[in-house]
Amino acid sequence: MIKEAISLAGLGMLMLSTAYAEDSRWSYRIGATNVAFDASAKVSIDGTRVPGGSADASDNNALTFDFGYIINDNWNARLIFGIPPTTKVTGAGTLPPILLGRVQYAPAVLSATYNLPQMGLIRPYVGAGINYTRILKSKDANLTSFDADHAWAPVLHIGAEADINRDWFVSFDLRKLYLKTDASGFLGPQVATARVTLNPLLTSIAIGRRF
Repeated sequence: MIKEAISLAGLGMLMLSTAYAEDSRWSYRIGATNVAFDASAKVSIDGTRVPGGSADASDNNALTFDFGYIINDNWNARLIFGIPPTTKVTGAGTLPPILLGRVQYAPAVLSATYNLPQMGLIRPYVGAGINYTRILKSKDANLTSFDADHAWAPVLHIGAEADINRDWFVSFDLRKLYLKTDASGFLGPQVATARVTLNPLLTSIAIGRRF
């Protein structure tokens, strides 16, 4: 009788554990993300537009963390953030390609994704969301008192997951941010301002676990 009770208890715990793993709605991912900017700018000096003047921003790589939640069979919510990288802002267009300043930034993206039909082991999805990019630090170079504003942006998101086993999986994601911000500084005694379009593409590869 005792053996039967122990066996039933063990079977019950096994079934509960399996059900928990299958019913778990949460997951996390750790990976690497490349931030590739598609930058341009409208530059003014002392309020006068510089014809053809623009700016560029260097690409970055960052360690990123992603949390996911299964809303239902079709929809998921995903939040990604990472260790803040630093981009170099340089002149472009008719401006000399000199270093204007450096910006350390912390982007976070919250998106809702829709599951597409599964293709073998691959689970593709598409979605959209919103980005908030916080500027943590601005460093002077050829511009002094260099500064850039925090910004919000809409996001398009596509990606796919593939299971390693019941708990672990790998993922690949592309997130396109339509991001603009304002920057300012001094070029000697003159006030320099710019409306900067950054529009980065975030490419992420990660390993994840359900919990």
